[in-house]
Amino acid sequence: MRSFSLRNKIIAMFLVLSILLTGVGYYWYLMTTLTIQDNTMKLSRQIINQMNSRLDAYFMEIVNLTLPMTARNVSAQFLDKSGGGPYERLLYARPVNQMIYNVMVGRPDIYGISIISQDRLATSSYSNLFAQERFPEIAGKLNQPGKFEIAGIQQYNDVRLLTIAVKFFSPGTQHWGILIVDLRLDKISSIAKDVTLGDTGFVWIADTEGRYLYYPDSHKWSKRIPDPFWKRIQNESEGGDIEYSSGKKMIVTYGRSDLTNLTFFSETPLAEVNSDLVRLRNTTILIGITALLLGMMVAISVSFSLSRSILLLQRLMKRVEIGNLDVHAPENKKGEIGYLYRSFNAMVNEIKNLIHTVSALQVKEKELEFKQLDSRMQALQYQINPHFLYNTLEIVNSYAIIENIPVISRVVQSLARIFRYSVENHAKTVPLSVELAHIKDYLDIQMERFENLRVEISMDEGLAAQIMAVPMMLQPLIENAFRHGYQKHKLEPGVLFIRGSRQGELFEIDVEDNGRGMDTKVRDHYNHLFQDSCGEGGLEGASLGLWNVHSRIRLFFGSGCGLYILRSDTNGTAIRITLPFHSIRRLE
Repeated sequence: MRSFSLRNKIIAMFLVLSILLTGVGYYWYLMTTLTIQDNTMKLSRQIINQMNSRLDAYFMEIVNLTLPMTARNVSAQFLDKSGGGPYERLLYARPVNQMIYNVMVGRPDIYGISIISQDRLATSSYSNLFAQERFPEIAGKLNQPGKFEIAGIQQYNDVRLLTIAVKFFSPGTQHWGILIVDLRLDKISSIAKDVTLGDTGFVWIADTEGRYLYYPDSHKWSKRIPDPFWKRIQNESEGGDIEYSSGKKMIVTYGRSDLTNLTFFSETPLAEVNSDLVRLRNTTILIGITALLLGMMVAISVSFSLSRSILLLQRLMKRVEIGNLDVHAPENKKGEIGYLYRSFNAMVNEIKNLIHTVSALQVKEKELEFKQLDSRMQALQYQINPHFLYNTLEIVNSYAIIENIPVISRVVQSLARIFRYSVENHAKTVPLSVELAHIKDYLDIQMERFENLRVEISMDEGLAAQIMAVPMMLQPLIENAFRHGYQKHKLEPGVLFIRGSRQGELFEIDVEDNGRGMDTKVRDHYNHLFQDSCGEGGLEGASLGLWNVHSRIRLFFGSGCGLYILRSDTNGTAIRITLPFHSIRRLE
């Protein structure tokens, strides 16, 4: 009965363990799937934002190149006097055409430029008639003079064109006209064409009227985008979710440019994102089931073997109890059971020797010895009690329990983002919000390292997105605080403050710690070095990290920006970073 109970306990234990591991594995799979999908959406949004930035910069370049044409005297004279007759039209169109030619030199992405007066008199770099035919449609879309608007997609001689236009007036008169710039759509679509997400993911662009501006399948160009997508971009400027597209589940993210009102979409097949995870899940399940089955088979086999050995030893002991001293346990066993068998045989032999040497005069003494031997037998029985085996198996099994530590996942993600940011970010400047997100990942790891570390960040995230900063400018200051403010003085890191505020045309960021500050002479030496326009003459002995940050800030933003040590004493150090305030403006 005891061996049967032991086997039941072992089987029950493995069943409970199997259910527990299955539940943990399923939960891990769900959480990992959600994390991968969330990371994919975040990465897609970053890619979309980068493409929006590239497209905004390109349109801004076109506007800066062509908008001055509306303020030229030749443009005003064309609007005022070209309606006098064919001769006047030819006379005043020539300087306009020369101006257009000068602008288009070296710009193959600009297919053509046209200027049309309110009387529908046109001068164009490639077709006056084509410009005149489009005048009513384009003029109807221009509501605000002096502001470029996207007028739609045109087809001319098998060339697809993206048309932008601006309405302008001749100074001092009511004469007006429109400037039309036709861009090759290949230049616009190339921004999205070379972007791939995984093996089959892709990016496409929708215009302001809900039509495909670019799509990998060119047959969809100029067609309406699906209604769910159109409704979403009307209500939200950016977002993402899992959608059905082309009969598949897709991770769809989108973002609209505030400058051009064009919307970038990214679509990544959900099956592709989860394929490796599904294979890993199936492999893990197979390995887990195999390991559990093998473990159960081994445990049951071992328990049966031990149970048979223990039952045999119990039967032999009962025969000894009834006086049969000729019993003999097999001695070919190894391990603990073999040791018990040999001990039992030695005990039986000793009993037999004692009985043979007993004499009548020593009966009472021998009886006492028999009692002592009986006590030894009972002790031996206790040693081989089945609970001993059960406790031993529990100890062995405890080494197989898998620890689930969620904090490792968060720390690894933060570290990956730090590497990606450090290795892949080759831009000269980045939005302050991006630099701030990087330093939050860095401090997240440090807070896992130092339990008492507390970080307070006080900065308007919306305002930070409008400030341009140099990459990796905050981390050297915080590392300097750890190294010189705390570790140098054998102090546990305490509190770090990061504050940011706008001061007129400048933006000031204060990084403060509560460690031990530097000597007054050292602080004054640093500040003199930071204020010295010549710079490197006193660099010897200074912190290369702080000097590098200061030099890069001044390189990109001028002498009015950089570092300055506000305070450094026994209560801590406060260093200020000064940046110019630049807001992102719409085209005007």
